[in-house]
Order: sequence, then structure tokens, then C-alpha cells
Amino acid sequence: MRSGTLALGLLLVSTSCTKETTIPTDQTDTGSNPAGTTSSTRSTSVAGCPEYPDSPELARACMFDSNGKTYAEDGTVYVLPAAPPYGAVFAFQPGYFPLPEDAISVGPAAGVRAYAAPYDVQSRTQCCSEDNEANRIPAETVLDDNGVLTISVTNAEPQGDQIAIILDYAGLYRQRLTPANGGPCDLPSQDACSYAPASGFAIRFYVGAGHPSQVTPSQPAAPSVSPDGTCLLEYNSALAAGDPCCYYEGGANTCDATVRCNERSGAGCCLLYGTENTSYGERCCLYANGGQVDGADECAQLLATK
Repeated sequence: MRSGTLALGLLLVSTSCTKETTIPTDQTDTGSNPAGTTSSTRSTSVAGCPEYPDSPELARACMFDSNGKTYAEDGTVYVLPAAPPYGAVFAFQPGYFPLPEDAISVGPAAGVRAYAAPYDVQSRTQCCSEDNEANRIPAETVLDDNGVLTISVTNAEPQGDQIAIILDYAGLYRQRLTPANGGPCDLPSQDACSYAPASGFAIRFYVGAGHPSQVTPSQPAAPSVSPDGTCLLEYNSALAAGDPCCYYEGGANTCDATVRCNERSGAGCCLLYGTENTSYGERCCLYANGGQVDGADECAQLLATK
């Protein structure tokens, strides 16, 4: 799936809050409620959502809060106000509109799912709220005639929880991948027909408060000497098939800086982490979107070592 894009997860780990725009106050409900959703969600004007250039399926993608502000899907994990509703708006590209009956958030194979948990997205052991199905929460969906999908969480979640909103393309395009009339997949390209069943898109944010690794720059620890065999750099666990450590003290640096985010990590993910054995301690050393990191000089030195 694409956090952005997930491959079955792209999702988010940069630490700064950037673009913030206002949803027009004259928003009206122009959407129809597909089966399996409730009626309290209103369709939000997509004009406040920045364009999303990195997806063939999506023209725009953003988050919104209860104050009417939108937040660009740019790889940042934002902290939204604690009061609901909050959620996400997606505008689909022509040819990629899902069918209303598939744009639902109920059922184990729903095309839209929401999760909440007190997880830190930079944690290597418990990063993503969607990793446990027990973290799933209700979400309301509205798909309008212009291909704009609004997903709202209307129940208050605990402050500091990470909210993940997942588009699972296997469910969202279920009746376009396998039309009821028995015809072939009717998505715009054969490539889309091939990758959609195992891909999707994810947006995530915190509510009320962020985790320390997201909002507080880490301070350099006293210089230390790492013994041989101690891990200094490691992959995001969502990107590693086995041992995530790719640079042990005294060994070769095998870290691949060209590795890409996937469906579990989300778009704009942290690719490589400096571990607790480095002078600055555990933190991201390389973001997919080139975001600023703590202890940048040390990270650059670690990454350059071969």
C-alpha cells in the first residue's frame, strides 16, 4: 500500500509539521453514503487538499481535523487536535474511481480501514497501529460523484494515539478487479490490475500529542565507544526481511540507501535508523523524503562508512 503507498504498506515518519490549509467554510454534503456506512460524515471540499504527485490512482490526499484545517500528505506525521472528527480526504484520478459499494469501512476485507493505538511510528518493534487488527476502530465514509472519498473518525481516541487510515486496493477496487458480469479488470492499465490486489495507501497522524521521537529533538549523549559486533545502523523493520542491522561496528556497512518504503512503512518513511549505540542515540538517520534528522553529521558519517 502506498503513506503514502503501501505494498502488502508507504507511510510516514518525518518529524516537522509543514503545509496547513483551511477547508472552505461553505462545505456541503454532496456525497452519497455507500452501504455499510453511517450518515453523519459530510463530504469535504477537496479544494483545500494539495495535489499528490506520487500516485497514479490519487490526484489529491490530505488529513483534516475538527477545526477545519487540512494537512498535506507529504511524509509528515502530524499531531492533530484531540477532539474529533478527524480523518482523510482522497481525490481519485479519472479512471481510478472506486465503486460506491466498495468504498466501505465495515467487514474484514473492507477497502477502507482505520486503526488507533498508542504506538510510536519510529519504533522498530511497535510502529504501526494497523499491525494488530485488535486496534481497528469505526470510520465513516462518503464517496461523491467526483471521485472524492472522505473518511472520518468521529469517536474520540486517547491522546497520543496514532491513527492510521488504510486504503486496501484489493477491497476498494474489488468489483473493478473482478466485475460482477465476469468481464476482465476495468482499471486503466494492466499494471494497475496486477498491483492493485496487493497494494494500497496509508495515511497516519497522532491525536492530541505526539510521541517524543516525533516532537522532541534528541540530545547527543556522551561520546562512547561501541564494541565490535554492536549494531550502529539498521533498516526500518518494515523494510527488512531478516536481521534489520546492516552496519555492525567492526564490520562492513551493507546498508542500501536506495531501499524504498513499502506498504507497511508507509510513504516518506524512515529508511535507516541510527541505533541506541550511537552518540545521538536511537533516531532516524535517513528519511525517504530527505527530511531533517537529529545528529545529521554523525548520520552522514555512518552512512558514508563502507
